[in-house]
Amino acid sequence: MDHDDLSAEEAKIIAEYAERYKPHPYRQVFFPPASGDWKVDALYVDGFFEAAKDLLEGIVAGRLSEGLHGVAAVYLCRHYLELEIKYTLYHSRWLKQENANAGDGEVAPLKEDHNLQGAWDTLVRELKGKVPSVWKSGLDLNFVSKFVAEFHRIDAGGWRFRYPQKHIAVAPANAPHKDTLGISFDALLSNLTRARDVLDTLDGRLVDQYGENEEWQSILNDL
Repeated sequence: MDHDDLSAEEAKIIAEYAERYKPHPYRQVFFPPASGDWKVDALYVDGFFEAAKDLLEGIVAGRLSEGLHGVAAVYLCRHYLELEIKYTLYHSRWLKQENANAGDGEVAPLKEDHNLQGAWDTLVRELKGKVPSVWKSGLDLNFVSKFVAEFHRIDAGGWRFRYPQKHIAVAPANAPHKDTLGISFDALLSNLTRARDVLDTLDGRLVDQYGENEEWQSILNDL
């Protein structure tokens, strides 16, 4: 790079930095309806899964940086898993028993926490009590159990991949050195995809069972 090129590059850097000090017009991002009662029109479970998958595929292929994009990918994986399990648990509560649907007033709400292991354990317990055929179907729920258990061991509190430390503060002078967590992004991508296949199948089965029960009840009511 010659002197003129260096000067041009320097001028460009200075101009870009100086731009930070110039006022810019603000562009509104969110447009809530006049009613004030709104929702986000989005596919939450699919969205977090696809975003996590895209990042992981980029990292595994070498297009994206582990150090830069990895932590966001892991967080998206964990949050996807939490959402998928909670929606599956919610749909399991549509059933009073395998062949009988619960009324709207009988569907218990889910806890407002981020306890991944707790949500999974609750789902397993309710499925064993209400939909035992799931356990005879061969669906690989044991794989999901292992995936959940590993995430829970590493991040029981649900903050490890959202914040670099639990409390953002000056570390004590005598704070011990912390070693780096090893992460296999290739294994994470594989496990995420497998868990998605299993949970999506399970959730679909529960929703289909609810529909079959509704249809059968309608036939009985017409007799």
